[in-house]
Amino acid sequence: MNAEPPARFDKGLRARSRSSIGWTVLRFLSDQIFSFIVFVVLARLLARADIGAFAIMAVTAEAFRIIATAGLVQTIARKSELSAAFLDTIYRSQQGFSFLSALTIIALAQPIAAWMNAPDIALPLAVMSLVLPISSFGATHLALRLREFGHRTTALRSVVGGLIGGTCAVAAAFAGLGLWSLVIQRLVTEIIGVVLSRASYDWKPGWRFDFAILRGNLALNATLIYVQLASLATVRVQEMVIGAGIGLAAVGVYRTAWRTVELIGRGAIQPFTQVAVQTLARVKDDPVELRRAYGWMISRAAALAFPALVGFGALAPIAIPTVFGAKWAEAGQLAQIFAFMALPFTLNFFASPSLSVLGASRSLMSLSTTQLVLGVILTLAALPYGLLAIAISYVGRAYLTLPLQILLLRRTSGIRPVDSLRAVGAPLAASTLMGVALAVAMRLPGAHLAGWPALLSLTAGGALIYGLALFALSKAWRTRLLSLPLTLRKSRI
Repeated sequence: MNAEPPARFDKGLRARSRSSIGWTVLRFLSDQIFSFIVFVVLARLLARADIGAFAIMAVTAEAFRIIATAGLVQTIARKSELSAAFLDTIYRSQQGFSFLSALTIIALAQPIAAWMNAPDIALPLAVMSLVLPISSFGATHLALRLREFGHRTTALRSVVGGLIGGTCAVAAAFAGLGLWSLVIQRLVTEIIGVVLSRASYDWKPGWRFDFAILRGNLALNATLIYVQLASLATVRVQEMVIGAGIGLAAVGVYRTAWRTVELIGRGAIQPFTQVAVQTLARVKDDPVELRRAYGWMISRAAALAFPALVGFGALAPIAIPTVFGAKWAEAGQLAQIFAFMALPFTLNFFASPSLSVLGASRSLMSLSTTQLVLGVILTLAALPYGLLAIAISYVGRAYLTLPLQILLLRRTSGIRPVDSLRAVGAPLAASTLMGVALAVAMRLPGAHLAGWPALLSLTAGGALIYGLALFALSKAWRTRLLSLPLTLRKSRI
């Protein structure tokens, strides 16, 4: 009898995924840490209205970045075989779209500033548009490196770029350059990233451009572009509504709360979703292996994301004023509401790459459209009741659309709701116990907690409670934690 072939995910692919996740964690930690440092410095130096103005400016820049990339670079990870004409077409097309997008932003900068009643953002917005053509010179090289699970190289690229770009931004902020600090960071970081990306992969672009290849990929990526724009609008429409209905200072408060939660969540989750595209693409034709790979990744992402988000939410009334300054105390209340996003935030981050890999374009469009429409309706309904109501409406929208997301994933991939819940169940339960314990500790009689000593001691206590709870509640995680020292020793060898 022939021996049963080894499971594809349990062997080499699992090891490559684990290694890539480790390096991607390093990459995202560096990105998030330096971004957070710069954000804290600016929040302390700038007025709340300045932060709100930059938030509005960032929405415009990010929307045009999605249009400029046109989903072209992502096709490199999905393509089974790469031809010279295909790569040249992707590279030259993205360059062209990036330059056109930058010129469009420059032309629209003044009207956008006038529309938002924020004249000071026109010139910074125009200058920041140069990031788009700059990034186009290294995006294809980076995608080729990632295709081969070269996440170590990209991690080092991010560390170097983040260190230099972050340092320049902090120096600019202390020099009194205000909004320009973030613009300088983006430009410096992108230039360094391009240089390192091109050095990481030995490929020289040519001019074998094929319009047929471009047309075909644009048709395939139309859904991806729409989904990315809809996702951006779903997250940022609240800021636009707040700016028009309440004012830029309120946008600054809202953005500070959400940006902090977003940095924590992305830092914990995105290292896994970045690798998920390459991993799931290789097992998408085997339903059993697909479920196994999906569960393996989402369980580990949840183990990091849930305690980080829940713990921060519980400590937000202390953490926000301590880190950002007393003028941002109101943002601490909003951050507590956003912490309830831990479950849908994590599952949503995996839904899009999973559906994309499986070619479920209609499902992606249905999900993103539903999230956007419901988000706009709930935000407008909550606007008369203030920032807290808008934050609650955003969290409510996430839970209302979660069943649809799970249903579409089940229909497309065969990944059952129980598979997702089983993977995240133990981290969710342990994080809930930790959050309750921290909330009780902060409300004990005579507990007037404030400042760094209280924040650090409560953070350490919360981490200990979470670790003990996870160890006690889950046999699988107990085994993983006990085998961790051996795994680390093997990785050094």
